[in-house]
Amino acid sequence: MKSAAVIINPIAGAARGRLSPEAAAGLFAAHGIETEILVTHLPGGEAELAAQAAARHPLVAVAGGDGTVSEAARGLAGTEAVLVLLPCGSGNDFANGLGITTPRGGVAAAVAGRVVPIDVCAFADRFFVNSCGLFFSGEVSLRAADVSRRWGRLRYPVATAGLLTRYRSRPATWRLDPGAAGEIPLEGRWLLAEIGNGTRCGGGFRLTPRADPGDGLLDVCLMGDLDLRRRLTILPRGIKGTHLSDPSVLYHRVASAEIETPRTLAVHWDGEAARIPPGTYRYRVDPGRLRVALPGSGS
Repeated sequence: MKSAAVIINPIAGAARGRLSPEAAAGLFAAHGIETEILVTHLPGGEAELAAQAAARHPLVAVAGGDGTVSEAARGLAGTEAVLVLLPCGSGNDFANGLGITTPRGGVAAAVAGRVVPIDVCAFADRFFVNSCGLFFSGEVSLRAADVSRRWGRLRYPVATAGLLTRYRSRPATWRLDPGAAGEIPLEGRWLLAEIGNGTRCGGGFRLTPRADPGDGLLDVCLMGDLDLRRRLTILPRGIKGTHLSDPSVLYHRVASAEIETPRTLAVHWDGEAARIPPGTYRYRVDPGRLRVALPGSGS
């Protein structure tokens, strides 16, 4: 009989949307799959739990949001275990971008048997699987962490509204490497940078709508020093991904990227935010290191 470990973050998302251990076990039991329930209690503990579970089960399911998924994916990268997404966090951008919108849908994907290799990424030596943003994106994620979880997906719009008029663009130099085409240098002041392996970020924004998490590339969306009127015009278009037609938005698909910043910057890795000191930092992608169950059939 096929078995699965289920890693549950007990505080992910709004309380009404959380998945209990009993409910998670029931979703798998309906398909004859035995489960081992693993509840996280320490921040970052999902990676170790996932790595250990990968040695015991062919399926490792994660019930939580993007931060929980990211940590578990770090532990699963390079193993033969298949990540099963059970979205019940505040944003669920990674799962939603892959077509999985509910825990039931995640289990259905696991049962269907379609397994796809996904790239994993890093920035400043820290892992991410979906997106990594700087400048305004990083500040919004820092603020969203202080917004009550009862707001659910609205945590990010609430945080955005408080920063939209006050945030000042920061200077930085980029060196983008698209591969055979040669390096692209970019210098200036930047309002926002979102580097996507997946298509969604920030609780539903589509700042990197052309991203393909299995193509070995990163999608880089940059916005320069925009005044308030331009911010109010362009940023809302990022919800549907129509912002790319604006000449103020730079969009590149690259094999790697480097940023040199003279100032401390706010950064988020799959929604988990911190600040980095002045220095030079690199984005890299490691192709096909994570096996994920996606909707459809076949393997």
